[in-house]
Formats: sequence, C-alpha cells, structure tokens
Amino acid sequence: MEKSLTTAAPRATVRGRLSGLAASAALHKTLRTLATIGVILAIWELVARLFFPSYILPPPTLVAAAFGKIVADGTLPHHLQISLGRAVVGFLLAAVLAIPLGLLTAWWKVLDDTVGSALELLRPIPSLALIPLAIVWLGFGEVSKITLIAYACFFSIYVNTHAGVRNVDPLYIKVMRIYGNGTRDILTKVVLYSVLPYVFTGLRYSAAVALILLVAVELVGAQAGLGFYLTQTQAFFQVPEMFATITVFGLLGFLANLLILCLERRVIKWRQAVGAEF
Repeated sequence: MEKSLTTAAPRATVRGRLSGLAASAALHKTLRTLATIGVILAIWELVARLFFPSYILPPPTLVAAAFGKIVADGTLPHHLQISLGRAVVGFLLAAVLAIPLGLLTAWWKVLDDTVGSALELLRPIPSLALIPLAIVWLGFGEVSKITLIAYACFFSIYVNTHAGVRNVDPLYIKVMRIYGNGTRDILTKVVLYSVLPYVFTGLRYSAAVALILLVAVELVGAQAGLGFYLTQTQAFFQVPEMFATITVFGLLGFLANLLILCLERRVIKWRQAVGAEF
C-alpha cells in the first residue's frame, strides 16, 4: 500500500508539470500569433494610407468600420447563415460517405478493385468543371450547391482514410489474429484507432475545400450567401465591404480548422499526451 502511494505521488507531480508546460506553451503560441497579426495589420494600415487610395486598398480601420456596418444592418448575418448551412451540410455529407468507403475499400481488395477504381477515375475531375453539369441536372437550388461541395470534400477524406488503413502495422493485425480475434475486432480495436489521425487530416483539408467551393457555387446562380454578397460588393464598388467579406472567409476557415483540431485532441488523447512531452 505504501509503495503504491509513493509511486502515485511522483506520477501526479510529473503530470502536473507536463500540463503546466503545455499551458505555458499554448499561451506563448497565442501571444506570438496575436503579435504577428498585429504587425501585419500595422504594416497594412501604413502602406494603405501612404501609397494607395481607399478604393484600391482600404486600410484595416475602414475594413473594420465596414464590417461593423454590415453586421449591424443584418447583411452579414443573413448571408453568413445561408453559406454556413450549405458548407456544413456538404462537408458532413462527404464525411459520412468518405470515411466508411475509405475503410472498406482499403480493407477488402475486391471493393478496392471495383468501387475504389471507379472513385479513382472520378477523383481527377475538377469540382469547378462540374458546376455546369450540376446546374443542368439539379438546377440552381440548394441541392446542386450542396452536392458540389460534398463532391469536392469527399476525395480528401476518402484518400486520407484509405491511406490510414493501408499504413496500419501488419504486426498488430497478426497479433490480434494469433489471439483469436476476428475481422470485426481487428477493425474496431486496431484499424479504427490507427486511421483516426489520417481521418482528421482529411477533415481539416476538406474544411478549407468546402469554403473554396462555397464561393464558387455562390458566384453562379445564387441569390444569397457570402459568395453572392461578394459579387454585389464588386458590382457596386464597395471595396471595404469586399475586404470585410473576404476576411470573414478567412476567419471561417481558421475557426473550422481550430474546431477540428480541438475535436481531434479530445478523440485522439494519446497524441495529445505525446505532444505535451516536447
């Protein structure tokens, strides 16, 4: 009993120190990021004020004022809500389809030779090239926009999931089979855990792809959304509002990446523990 207590105390101390180091590292990273952003904004303000008219390169102060204006009058919330709905539905649809397909085609050769080969034929086709076809088949409504976003996001998640299964150490699978475990146990207890880092990498990349396709599909045939509003600001030469909208796209991408990273740290806790040691 005494031995267990004496060993538990040093472990708790080490864990406390590691968590303290991790918190300190996170704080320093945040401060460095904020300082970098501040320097960039200061240089932008100076260059815009000295060398460019506001209708070419508005300074950040004018962009911030325009941002506050379109938030206050409800323009930004209206278009943002519509765009987020399209991007989130398309992204989730891609994830729901791509993760199981990536697992199954990488594990079973028959599926890889049939379904996997067909997907590899479709993968090189640019998503933007399918916009006219999607309009002809599905019209100008929400279905065509969501379908194109899902198509663009699908392959990044699928390829990463497929690669994750193929990179599972065969030794782990052999050990599981020696101890009498079947395919179901191997998939759920070994393959799934090994493939999770690859899946989250695909999800992070696909989140950015979803925003790219969102702009593209809203530039063609949309009557609302951030992409549509972006074309309106260009048509009426509202350059500060245009920069504010572009900034919103950047913030959405940053927040989506941050959200997926936080989810990854909660799901894949062993990677967080390893990272905290360095």
